Amino acid sequence: MDRPVHSVRARLDDFLAELATLHYRHGAGLSPDLPVGALHSSFPELSAPDTFAAATEALEKARSKNDTLAVRRLQLLRERIAGQVEEALAARDTEAVAKLEAQARLPLDDQTLSFGEALAQLPREPSRGRRALLERAVGNFLWSERGRYGARREATLRTAERLGARDYPRLREDVSGIPLDKLAEAAEETLRRTEDAYRDVLGYVLRKIEPTLRPLPGGEARRHDLQAALRVPWMDAFFRREDLLPAVTRWLNEWSLPPAAGGRIRIDDEPRPGKARRPFVAAVRVPGEVRLVLHPEGGMDALGGLLHEFGHAQHLAHVSETAPLELRRLGDASVTEAYAALTERLLLAPEWLKRYLGLPTSAAQDVVRLAAFQALAVLRRHCAKLPYELSLSTRGASEERAEEYAAGQRRALFVEPHPGFFLFDVDPQLYSARYLRAWALETRLTARLMERFNEDFWRNPSASAWLKGLFSRGGTDDAEALSTEISGAGLSLPEAGARLVAILNG
Repeated sequence: MDRPVHSVRARLDDFLAELATLHYRHGAGLSPDLPVGALHSSFPELSAPDTFAAATEALEKARSKNDTLAVRRLQLLRERIAGQVEEALAARDTEAVAKLEAQARLPLDDQTLSFGEALAQLPREPSRGRRALLERAVGNFLWSERGRYGARREATLRTAERLGARDYPRLREDVSGIPLDKLAEAAEETLRRTEDAYRDVLGYVLRKIEPTLRPLPGGEARRHDLQAALRVPWMDAFFRREDLLPAVTRWLNEWSLPPAAGGRIRIDDEPRPGKARRPFVAAVRVPGEVRLVLHPEGGMDALGGLLHEFGHAQHLAHVSETAPLELRRLGDASVTEAYAALTERLLLAPEWLKRYLGLPTSAAQDVVRLAAFQALAVLRRHCAKLPYELSLSTRGASEERAEEYAAGQRRALFVEPHPGFFLFDVDPQLYSARYLRAWALETRLTARLMERFNEDFWRNPSASAWLKGLFSRGGTDDAEALSTEISGAGLSLPEAGARLVAILNG
């Protein structure tokens, strides 16, 4: 039974490189298609149930021998194979959705927009009436295509059946080691503890974009209103597009983390039709070829996205090149998301804002509070998404899930969502759990950095050297183990929420 495992190890790096290249080309506007089906067909052993069974057997043997490194490598490999089974089952629908979104043209008043253009304009449109039209156009399109999106989501049901699991959440819990029910309970507690602070600031930001606008239940605010408010457009003058990349570049150079990481990070910032508006990272080879795709934008949210993706890129570019394949290429995604959140949270550091963007003290203080609100809104949104996605992956993509999705988002955000987004606003493979754990880990990482290197750790080369040491370990540790190592305590999602509430109430 070891032969399938050896075969996967021999070919996994090449498969991941080709997969990342496909996603890079699609997201960078170089190809309208995303031909993942042919790629999966070229590497059939990666998505074979027999390979999963072989990895399970090998893992049990390694555990019986107390071989810690072998156990970790096989845990990661087994989890990846389970994901491959799902992605192969969903490949045809994934391609169809990518083609659908690339070709869709949505009528809007006197013009027609592509699907991507409509999504990008939605939070940036200053007119509330036109935002409503954009949201309706996108939401109605998604609703009309719910059969196609639903087929992709229901690959979870077929995956659980194919791999002999009771249901999909139990499968993910088995392969990831994440106690999902416990995390859902922590998410519920976080929603309760952060509700008052969130609602107080929500009312303020909604009035900034529309003086008469009020949140639910008494008001009529919609999700598009929150999206517009989260951009904090009244602060745009402090976050000009032409200033953001130079500011981040200067900071990274001064912190001994050069943006290109000695050529390992390749930055694609060329304007190009069809290019994704939000930055993203494609890990072609780790650590040698990490592609960071940028579409220069202005605004506070754009700076947050830029910092976030540079965090991912720096982590990947500093993984030890001598580490075993699984530790270089795989790992608990909560960890890399925590590193990305760590750099994004520099928006909570007033001295960083003053040093690298030249903000006046009063403006920097305002930005910190608004950034904490942004982070809290995203946290609450995902606290509601986790139980919904657990339900979706168990019960399937019926129309009843649309109301379940809307009810959860309504409760978390106090704005009215369009139900058409119920199959679009979904993280594959319960990735929302990774985000929640990442934000809990980032809270521990930041506290440790401040304790060891002071509040301005972001300008201390010793702090970046410490982080590089963590980066180099790749997938060695999961988020819970890393949290315990650096802080002596496990992950606590409510503590992550409490930190943001303290800033809002400060």
